[in-house]
Amino acid sequence: MSDIKVKGNIRDILKFVKNIPGRKRWINSGGLDVDGSDKIREFTKELHGGMVDARIDSIKQETNSTRTYRLRAVDGGRLPFFYAGQYISVKLEIDGRSLTRPYSISSAPRDVDDAGYLEITIKKKKAGYVTNYIWDNWKEGTVVRFDGAYGEFWYQGIRDQKHVVALAGGSGITPFRSIARDMLSGGRPEKLTILYGVSDENDIIFKDELNELAAKSNGRIKVHYVLSGTSECWEGERGFLCADVIQKLVGDTAGKSYFVCGPRVMYGYIDKTMQELGIIRRFVRREAYGETDDITLHPAFPKDRIGKTYRLLLKYGISEVELTCRADETILVSLERAGYAMDSRCRSGECGWCRSYAEKGTVWYPPEMEGLRKSDLDENFIHPCSAYPMSDIVLYVQNQL
Repeated sequence: MSDIKVKGNIRDILKFVKNIPGRKRWINSGGLDVDGSDKIREFTKELHGGMVDARIDSIKQETNSTRTYRLRAVDGGRLPFFYAGQYISVKLEIDGRSLTRPYSISSAPRDVDDAGYLEITIKKKKAGYVTNYIWDNWKEGTVVRFDGAYGEFWYQGIRDQKHVVALAGGSGITPFRSIARDMLSGGRPEKLTILYGVSDENDIIFKDELNELAAKSNGRIKVHYVLSGTSECWEGERGFLCADVIQKLVGDTAGKSYFVCGPRVMYGYIDKTMQELGIIRRFVRREAYGETDDITLHPAFPKDRIGKTYRLLLKYGISEVELTCRADETILVSLERAGYAMDSRCRSGECGWCRSYAEKGTVWYPPEMEGLRKSDLDENFIHPCSAYPMSDIVLYVQNQL
């Protein structure tokens, strides 16, 4: 039998009763100076000050299609605190339209405190409306407005294993550069193995720097490049990030966390690979994958809706306006195209910032889309950034840029 004796809560109650007279005397005295400042609020505001104006300090051409923009706060402002792996939401004005785009931070958190800068690395898309604008208009000295940092794509010791396997595709290497740089300045995880899939060896971003980080890490960081293209000069691993390649380069796949960042098409493939390897879902982290360039190529997209347009009645407060939306564009893109922009920070249906009430109509989501609560589905709340209209829509929006 245990020697522990339960004494109940009588003593606590008696202490509380004895304290009542003293509390009354303190309240009635009214002579105490009260500090009305809120130290926690002030500290939080210092770390996350809301909208930031930053000037482009330098531009580095990483590859033919990728550039790194180094940003410094304007006029004594402060860059935001962030965890390695998070992203910022950039606000743009293009042709009279207000737009937002999320970009992963590719520099390390220490770079803000030690050198006063933050970096984002952007890959130009052939038909990219925003990236083409950035390529043509962002110069040294250009002021960029953004807020953040956001996202859950960062290492958390209470959740993640000590050894992280990073599965990167294309420009999806950017948050892993931040994580790797952070590790060398005392950050976590304890070990990082990067598997970086590219179609062309000339498109490898940060290759020299990643190799240098690995060399300086005393074995904590390892980097493997996997080429899916047909280059005859390539001497490294070939193929895709399939189960066989992962097992070959990582070894024992158990007891590790898997962080995935790359183009949307990569996510479904990696999900199947994780199932083949027997990796349970809670050890797999996926970065928000942004919009799809051509949703009609998605195997689950309703092919009978291709080319169709619908009526969108937009309601905001007591105002309303009628627009046209296309089945192959998200509702958010239709709003932006018409000049009625909403504040969306992830554009992937995950952050919930653009959450709106659809009074009428039906929408379609890619099956892999995450972020909607069941209660939202039941009550007709949608995320316009990832919802494709399948009928006429009546939409109440809650926020605008």
